[in-house]
Amino acid sequence: MAHLAVINASWLFAAGCAILSWVLLRRYFRLTTRGSRRQTQDYMEHLHRPNGPWDGAQHDPAAVIGRQEVELYDMARDATARIDSKLILLEQLLQQGQRQIDRMEELLVELQAAEHAHL
Repeated sequence: MAHLAVINASWLFAAGCAILSWVLLRRYFRLTTRGSRRQTQDYMEHLHRPNGPWDGAQHDPAAVIGRQEVELYDMARDATARIDSKLILLEQLLQQGQRQIDRMEELLVELQAAEHAHL
Protein backbone atom coordinates (compact mmCIF):
# COMPACT_ATOMS: atom_id res chain seq x y z
CA MET A 1 0.00 0.00 0.00
CA ALA A 2 2.91 2.31 0.63
CA HIS A 3 3.86 2.04 -3.03
CA LEU A 4 0.37 3.13 -4.17
CA ALA A 5 0.46 6.21 -1.94
CA VAL A 6 3.60 7.41 -3.70
CA ILE A 7 2.08 7.01 -7.24
CA ASN A 8 -0.09 9.84 -8.46
CA ALA A 9 -3.82 9.01 -9.13
CA SER A 10 -3.67 10.38 -12.65
CA TRP A 11 -0.84 7.95 -13.49
CA LEU A 12 -2.94 5.05 -12.21
CA PHE A 13 -5.86 6.20 -14.34
CA ALA A 14 -3.66 6.46 -17.44
CA ALA A 15 -2.24 2.98 -16.80
CA GLY A 16 -5.76 1.55 -16.46
CA CYS A 17 -6.83 3.15 -19.74
CA ALA A 18 -3.75 1.76 -21.46
CA ILE A 19 -4.43 -1.78 -20.17
CA LEU A 20 -8.10 -1.56 -21.20
CA SER A 21 -7.15 -0.33 -24.67
CA TRP A 22 -4.59 -3.13 -25.04
CA VAL A 23 -7.18 -5.78 -24.06
CA LEU A 24 -9.83 -4.42 -26.41
CA LEU A 25 -7.43 -4.10 -29.35
CA ARG A 26 -6.10 -7.60 -28.76
CA ARG A 27 -9.65 -8.98 -28.72
CA TYR A 28 -10.55 -7.08 -31.89
CA PHE A 29 -7.50 -8.35 -33.78
CA ARG A 30 -8.16 -11.92 -32.67
CA LEU A 31 -11.71 -11.78 -33.99
CA THR A 32 -10.71 -10.26 -37.30
CA THR A 33 -7.77 -12.54 -38.03
CA ARG A 34 -9.47 -15.84 -37.17
CA GLY A 35 -11.09 -16.14 -40.55
CA SER A 36 -14.37 -14.51 -39.72
CA ARG A 37 -13.91 -12.37 -42.79
CA ARG A 38 -13.46 -15.41 -44.97
CA GLN A 39 -16.52 -17.07 -43.47
CA THR A 40 -18.61 -13.95 -44.07
CA GLN A 41 -17.40 -13.67 -47.65
CA ASP A 42 -18.10 -17.35 -48.35
CA TYR A 43 -21.55 -16.99 -46.86
CA MET A 44 -22.28 -13.93 -48.95
CA GLU A 45 -21.12 -15.66 -52.15
CA HIS A 46 -23.50 -18.58 -51.58
CA LEU A 47 -26.53 -16.39 -50.96
CA HIS A 48 -29.23 -16.48 -53.62
CA ARG A 49 -29.41 -13.22 -55.51
CA PRO A 50 -32.97 -12.34 -56.52
CA ASN A 51 -33.75 -11.78 -60.19
CA GLY A 52 -37.09 -10.05 -59.72
CA PRO A 53 -38.93 -8.09 -57.05
CA TRP A 54 -40.90 -11.15 -55.88
CA ASP A 55 -38.14 -13.73 -56.38
CA GLY A 56 -38.25 -16.31 -53.62
CA ALA A 57 -41.62 -15.11 -52.38
CA GLN A 58 -43.46 -17.83 -54.30
CA HIS A 59 -42.30 -20.32 -51.65
CA ASP A 60 -43.69 -18.23 -48.79
CA PRO A 61 -47.50 -18.56 -48.52
CA ALA A 62 -47.84 -15.40 -46.45
CA ALA A 63 -45.94 -13.40 -49.07
CA VAL A 64 -48.07 -14.85 -51.88
CA ILE A 65 -51.28 -13.99 -50.06
CA GLY A 66 -50.00 -10.51 -49.23
CA ARG A 67 -49.03 -9.96 -52.86
CA GLN A 68 -52.46 -11.08 -54.05
CA GLU A 69 -54.13 -8.78 -51.53
CA VAL A 70 -52.12 -5.85 -52.86
CA GLU A 71 -52.99 -6.73 -56.45
CA LEU A 72 -56.69 -7.08 -55.59
CA TYR A 73 -56.63 -3.76 -53.77
CA ASP A 74 -55.06 -2.08 -56.81
CA MET A 75 -57.63 -3.66 -59.13
CA ALA A 76 -60.49 -2.58 -56.87
CA ARG A 77 -59.11 0.97 -56.70
CA ASP A 78 -58.82 1.13 -60.50
CA ALA A 79 -62.34 -0.26 -60.98
CA THR A 80 -63.75 2.21 -58.45
CA ALA A 81 -62.02 5.08 -60.23
CA ARG A 82 -63.43 3.99 -63.59
CA ILE A 83 -66.95 3.62 -62.19
CA ASP A 84 -66.74 7.01 -60.47
CA SER A 85 -65.60 8.75 -63.64
CA LYS A 86 -68.39 7.11 -65.64
CA LEU A 87 -70.97 8.12 -63.03
CA ILE A 88 -69.76 11.72 -63.21
CA LEU A 89 -70.04 11.64 -67.01
CA LEU A 90 -73.54 10.12 -66.77
CA GLU A 91 -74.66 12.84 -64.37
CA GLN A 92 -73.34 15.52 -66.72
CA LEU A 93 -75.16 13.93 -69.67
CA LEU A 94 -78.38 13.73 -67.65
CA GLN A 95 -78.12 17.41 -66.75
CA GLN A 96 -77.46 18.31 -70.37
CA GLY A 97 -80.45 16.20 -71.46
CA GLN A 98 -82.70 17.86 -68.86
CA ARG A 99 -81.64 21.30 -70.09
CA GLN A 100 -82.51 20.30 -73.65
CA ILE A 101 -85.88 18.91 -72.52
CA ASP A 102 -86.63 22.17 -70.69
CA ARG A 103 -85.62 24.20 -73.75
CA MET A 104 -87.79 22.04 -76.05
CA GLU A 105 -90.80 22.47 -73.71
CA GLU A 106 -90.26 26.25 -73.77
CA LEU A 107 -90.15 26.20 -77.57
CA LEU A 108 -93.29 24.03 -77.69
CA VAL A 109 -95.13 26.51 -75.46
CA GLU A 110 -93.96 29.40 -77.68
CA LEU A 111 -95.06 27.48 -80.78
CA GLN A 112 -98.51 26.78 -79.33
CA ALA A 113 -98.84 30.45 -78.31
CA ALA A 114 -97.88 31.55 -81.82
CA GLU A 115 -100.46 29.19 -83.38
CA HIS A 116 -103.24 30.51 -81.13
CA ALA A 117 -102.23 34.05 -81.96
CA HIS A 118 -102.46 33.41 -85.71
CA LEU A 119 -105.85 31.78 -85.47
